[in-house]
Amino acid sequence: MLRYGFIAAGNIIRAMHRGAEMNKDYNPAEIGIYDINEEVRKDYAARGYATFDNMKDLIDNSEMLVLGVTPKVVGFIIDELAANIRPEQVMLTVVTGVEQAWYEEKLGKGHKVVICMPNMSSQVGEGAFAVSRSEACTDEDVDNVCAILRSCGLVEEIPDGMMAEILPFNGSAPGFFYHIANLMVKEAEELGLNPETAVRLFAETMKGSAEMILSSDISLKDLEKALRLPGGATVTALEKIESMGFDAIYHEFVKVSVEHCRELGNQK
Repeated sequence: MLRYGFIAAGNIIRAMHRGAEMNKDYNPAEIGIYDINEEVRKDYAARGYATFDNMKDLIDNSEMLVLGVTPKVVGFIIDELAANIRPEQVMLTVVTGVEQAWYEEKLGKGHKVVICMPNMSSQVGEGAFAVSRSEACTDEDVDNVCAILRSCGLVEEIPDGMMAEILPFNGSAPGFFYHIANLMVKEAEELGLNPETAVRLFAETMKGSAEMILSSDISLKDLEKALRLPGGATVTALEKIESMGFDAIYHEFVKVSVEHCRELGNQK
């Protein structure tokens, strides 16, 4: 019996596996993969994973399941999934925007589903996963099914029904950071700097700043305050972009991200 069975293995699932493969305790031979794309199955098989050409065999041979399809696809496969999933089988799902009420309707009351909002940083072993559980899930169920997430990142449990709200803070956040990084490269070139040098400095600064947030006992407000020295270049630049509406722009990033996540969930 395989530990996990993955139903579909697209970009976000591939990122999780790539990050998990960096962990010495991770064993691909414990993982089953079902994907309609034969080339995807061949790629996973070459890396030591067990592969299946149908969903039923994968489900029958897996202790736990991971559902990795898109919101458009989940509606097409849910009946087959419901017909084959075992009552005690815990399922982790990364389908964007689909909440517990829908899984309960389709899989039946007492379903064991853990919803996950992942992000692409898992590819380098630095993922940030938000999860929420159905009522039937025990602490042990959540701990067991989230083990694969912990092998490639941080896991935080949030209340049921809040996945759309959490999206801007982990799922969409890499896009925000990459966009800023691209802007920094453009500015570096216009200033006559080597863009590769500039982006390395910027990326390492982001990494170090994140570590300060996670490991320091200094509050976020105080971390920022320490850089807002009166008359300094940093505070002057911050005050300039604030006056141009930067804070309002970020508010829109969050708002639109949440709204679109809910829309995606309605595509099933």
